[in-house]
Amino acid sequence: MLKFDWNILFTFVNLIIFYVLMKKFLFGRIKKVMDARKELIQKQFDDAEQVAKDADEKLADYEGRIANVEAEGEQIIAEARDSAKVEYDRIIEKAEADAAALKADAEKQIEIDTINARKAAKEEIASLAMQAAEKVVGRNVSAENDSDIFDDFLKESSDE
Repeated sequence: MLKFDWNILFTFVNLIIFYVLMKKFLFGRIKKVMDARKELIQKQFDDAEQVAKDADEKLADYEGRIANVEAEGEQIIAEARDSAKVEYDRIIEKAEADAAALKADAEKQIEIDTINARKAAKEEIASLAMQAAEKVVGRNVSAENDSDIFDDFLKESSDE
């Protein structure tokens, strides 16, 4: 026959009572602590993900700024080159204009000097001609006659 052991029944009842007490007093608190821990860990993961997103956005922003700075630097360099080219052209143009003005002034001075030299040569030739005429004629021609002859000579030589 089967014998029923009361120890097993008391052990079983003790286990059920222990389980109910644990469920009522301990499992709820443990579950709350675990849920809080789970939320904390999830929050940390979310925060880390947000930080990573922010870092990626800042990196993209900085890369964009660097690209803009490089493009702006190239633009500034291009503008400086253009400005230098304009200044160079202006200086060259001014130098050419100054050289042309100097050349024109020199040509005018040469022309004036040539005219003066011709005039001086004509006067010298006229004076020599007068001296020769005086020696040939043998008498000193009057100042009025000298002046008339001199003027006629100059007039004839300038017509040529």
